[in-house]
Amino acid sequence: MIFIIIICEIHLTENIDVIIIGAGTAGTYLGWILAKNGHSVKIIEKDKRENVGNRLDVIHFESDRVKKAGLPPFDPNKQDCIEIRDTSTVVTPDFETEIKTRVYQTIVRLTPFLNKMYDILESDSVQLEFSTKYENLIFKDSRIIGVKVSNNGEKKEYMANLVVDASGTNAVVRTSLPEDYGVETFTLGPNDVMYVLLQYIKWKNPEIPHPETDTGYNYWLLWFGPSLGENQAILGVGQPGSYENARLAREDFLSEINLPPYEILKEEKGFTPYRRPPYSLVADAFLCIGDAAAITYPFSGHGVTATWMLCKIAAKVISFELKKGGYLTKERLWDINVNYFRDQGAKFAALLTQLSGILNFNKKEWSYFLKSGLIYKTGDDDELPEPNQEFEEDMSIKEMIGFISKIIGGLIKRKLSLTNVKKLLKANSLANDIKNHYERFPMSSDEFQPWVNEAKKLWQKKKTAIKKLNNVEIEYK
Repeated sequence: MIFIIIICEIHLTENIDVIIIGAGTAGTYLGWILAKNGHSVKIIEKDKRENVGNRLDVIHFESDRVKKAGLPPFDPNKQDCIEIRDTSTVVTPDFETEIKTRVYQTIVRLTPFLNKMYDILESDSVQLEFSTKYENLIFKDSRIIGVKVSNNGEKKEYMANLVVDASGTNAVVRTSLPEDYGVETFTLGPNDVMYVLLQYIKWKNPEIPHPETDTGYNYWLLWFGPSLGENQAILGVGQPGSYENARLAREDFLSEINLPPYEILKEEKGFTPYRRPPYSLVADAFLCIGDAAAITYPFSGHGVTATWMLCKIAAKVISFELKKGGYLTKERLWDINVNYFRDQGAKFAALLTQLSGILNFNKKEWSYFLKSGLIYKTGDDDELPEPNQEFEEDMSIKEMIGFISKIIGGLIKRKLSLTNVKKLLKANSLANDIKNHYERFPMSSDEFQPWVNEAKKLWQKKKTAIKKLNNVEIEYK
């Protein structure tokens, strides 16, 4: 008996360049591009290989980001891809107008996609270890040098030059950091996430007109998306605060629209971050990415391809520093922060702030905004992605004059309320200030704390938006 106990408590030690916690879309992509650059990578995943990604079946990738990420092209005839589409439809809350937008999307089945990625990673010498739980970090002189993990009672220690948290919304590594390590250790509360409910449905009488895929009803944050088979769709809705808020928003929508009959084949639920990321993504020998870093598109909740763009930045910096040798201090990783927050991070921060103005509008106001082209440009010659491929709306002077004219017209015609217009304009002004501040992200960690102090003041100005549906009042913090 004593011999058996001793065997179970043996700590196996291994040295490796990069340890990534989490084998989802974020961890696999970063591990793949680092391995292609010649670095040793091990990915630790708590779930069994066949279970990773089972929580969600169908997800959307922005097609242009897939190409920029350098992934192998998707084929709708293969198991991991349902379809590739280039248009989307937005319907006004009064159900009178459909607006076509140009949105390039690749519709993917998550588990088959991840299994395909695992094969690719292993062919590039990435070590994948499943059914293995992250336990805690290993420190030397108060700096990270590795991780401790466990698998079926066997404890292991992995020494690494860099530990990456790609563990999803639980952020098991980031939240276990010492408070003074340089990266915020917040956990996601009810107001920090969008609770998502998905119903996989099949139209009972498909010959009766019904919403096409991909059709969005933005007022309710609800959509009909592509699903697995013919005459099927995914009825999805997302709301902050609780799953009950999401359910009630869906209930309100269903009470307003006249849908043909359908059957529910299965249901899924989950949540995605709805808040700003940590002010710093890096510390000594540490990086956080994906949902663990709250990296998502503010207007849709998708985060996969957004994180891939972060990973491309991170891999370039990490690879350069690993080849130089030595300990990867926060200062050596700092360019990841600079290059991310001065570009995509600044744009996302602005969009998140703008939403605090837009989400206050009632159904009549949403309908006016959509029909007037104040959210989406309309017409065959003006079809745009959502909101566009670069995630910002840079208006010309002519476009700005047109925007203001339509706002004034809406006020005169009583299509818009002065109160909500003021909220929108204040949110847009604050969004511009926040974007400018992030575009001045400090080049050195020595200047970081004053920048954070100013960022906190700006974020404190962000107001709570309130959506008043017939059956529930929902707050967007």
